[in-house]
Amino acid sequence: MTNKASNTNPATEQNNSIEQTTSNPFVFTATDVKNSTTRKLDYTPVLIDRANQRASELMMSVTQKPELFETANYALDSGEPTDLIDLIMAVYDADQINSDAQVLAGCDADQLSRLLESRRSDRSKAKHKGPRTNVQVCKTYISSMYAELMIRDFWNKPYVGTQTVEVNTSDMSAVSKKIKSLQSKKCRLRKIAQYDVAARDELAEVAAEIDRLNSLRPTSRIVTKSIVKDLQVEQLREILKRVDPTTLSADDQAKFEDLMVNLG
Repeated sequence: MTNKASNTNPATEQNNSIEQTTSNPFVFTATDVKNSTTRKLDYTPVLIDRANQRASELMMSVTQKPELFETANYALDSGEPTDLIDLIMAVYDADQINSDAQVLAGCDADQLSRLLESRRSDRSKAKHKGPRTNVQVCKTYISSMYAELMIRDFWNKPYVGTQTVEVNTSDMSAVSKKIKSLQSKKCRLRKIAQYDVAARDELAEVAAEIDRLNSLRPTSRIVTKSIVKDLQVEQLREILKRVDPTTLSADDQAKFEDLMVNLG
């Protein structure tokens, strides 16, 4: 997956790679299951297969929706789990995740804990390699989080992550981008906060972080506008100095004089 500014169409590269990958790249994890002592792996193949399917579908879906490009790029670059969840939830709803999570029926708490840790490890490794390295790494990065959401849904342990971020206050573009991402999360959480205490607490954290980031913006925006305005006026004065009023009609001369008076 590439940035929007690239001349290469990410849809072509990703679609071709995904369509050619018809086998489960993680099936080897099941070959080590030899006896009951390795029961923790019993659900791994079906979990990863379903998560990989959703990740592939998500990547192909996003290439057809330019309005999701910014969310996708931010999710890949920020490295924050919450931003990756925002991307997933922009394509799938809670009902879809709940439905997929039923493949874990019969899985006990010990197995769920081990599966969760394995998926988090996979996501960490993909993050370290860089989600933009190639299609497979990108898909693993997304699928491992989707699998985590499946596990948490079945286990009734919603993801709760910290929303505090370090922001370069001189980079208003980064601040605005993060605010937009958090606003998207706020809309998602609002839908489930009515019946989920963890989501309600996270919603409060998100709202507080949005307020904090918004407080960084006003002063910088005013200073920027002031500088631009002063620069434009000064440039206009320099241009008008080159105008010979005697070459203008009487009406235009009057307008010219009024303009000079207003510019001071």
